[in-house]
Amino acid sequence: MPKVLLKPGSEHNLNESNMPLLPEDGTEKAEKCGETFENELEEKKDESTEKKKKDKKLKVPKEKPGYDHDNLDMTLRDSKGINRDIDLDFDDILAEPSTAHGFDPIWRLSFVLFTQIRRWIYRIIAAFIAVPLSIIWAVIFSLLSVILVWVVRPVIRIVQLFLAVFKELWVSFLQATLEPLCATAGALFGRVKVSNNLV
Repeated sequence: MPKVLLKPGSEHNLNESNMPLLPEDGTEKAEKCGETFENELEEKKDESTEKKKKDKKLKVPKEKPGYDHDNLDMTLRDSKGINRDIDLDFDDILAEPSTAHGFDPIWRLSFVLFTQIRRWIYRIIAAFIAVPLSIIWAVIFSLLSVILVWVVRPVIRIVQLFLAVFKELWVSFLQATLEPLCATAGALFGRVKVSNNLV
């Protein structure tokens, strides 16, 4: 069961104050407690009204459908992790066991060469094919969307409508033919008693 956190000042959180109910040293403390409680209430009211004023001043623009290139995350380009299988680093591919170490400068050089060559070859090839392939994939996925929205989904809805009519006809047919037979058989065989008598 999830843990429910109640906000202070809520009607469900009755034990929210750590102020004692009865003061230990007479009425002076009781008056002070009452005053501090009233001060706290006034401060909370002031804070809530200020917060409401700020919320009214800050108008959040409505989000437009689609993607906004200004909000494009340039560092995390695979935010949904669809390419985790090829997210490989140097140590995911090459590793020397502790019993077989080569020269440290050669290991560092191979690390630098591997990462930089992989990065630059990817960038060069992507620079040539990214724009044409993005256009091709955009056309393919837009055609798929059009087909799904304007062809497949309406056909599925038509089939569901015909099947709903067929379902009602089939249920009516079963209620008229098999249901009375099953009810009669149940009434007959429901009165049969089986007894286990040993002879």
